[in-house]
Amino acid sequence: MHPPHVAERAPGRGVLVSFEGISGTGKSHLTRLVAQYLDAPLLVEEFSSRRTRADLGSRIVSAMAAAADGDRFLRGGCPASETLLLLAVQMHTWETIRAPLHSGRTVLEGRSLHSVAVYQAAALNPRDDTAALQQARALMREATAWRPAPDVTILLTDRVGTALGRAEQRDGRPISAAERAVHERCAHLFTELAAGDPRVRLVDRAAQPDPDSAADLITSWITAARPQPWPSPALEGVPA
Repeated sequence: MHPPHVAERAPGRGVLVSFEGISGTGKSHLTRLVAQYLDAPLLVEEFSSRRTRADLGSRIVSAMAAAADGDRFLRGGCPASETLLLLAVQMHTWETIRAPLHSGRTVLEGRSLHSVAVYQAAALNPRDDTAALQQARALMREATAWRPAPDVTILLTDRVGTALGRAEQRDGRPISAAERAVHERCAHLFTELAAGDPRVRLVDRAAQPDPDSAADLITSWITAARPQPWPSPALEGVPA
């Protein structure tokens, strides 16, 4: 369904928006719907899908996928190294979207800093949820010393079984019990990490299953956002 109107923002820096959540919560579908409501946004696909392009970020992800040998979470047995590589991918994304943002364009980013923090914290702390949450927070602090957090983060939640059922249908590949356990942990970590963060907006797909209504709500949050300057010592001197 096409929106009845297109929302436009006043001139100035564009809004950086990320869509986060476990597999099957509808991130890609809702991103495309929201894009129809906005004025020519730039869509950045989630990093796990970037395996066929020639840019640096895609090559890093491709190398990780090869080392992971089919693992859905890009795990190749070296979680600390993999975490640093995924943070590098996020920095590369920032360097590619910085100019469009400063020219006033809205950017919709699939799976950004929160996903890296949550899934890598779970990998680094496989048996300790408290340590995993602390690690996720530490990874967010480290990441945002190098690149800004999104102005608005849309955290999509749902019943884990429902979400993973969608993912299985989409991928044509069953999700194992071990993979399901990772997603269940990460669903909890996403919620805990987001608690108290005013930039995070929660959309519960179980309570709001209609995609068009959810997209309309998300659009209202984006158009109401008032981006602030991005102070970060690590970015000083880096050209836009």
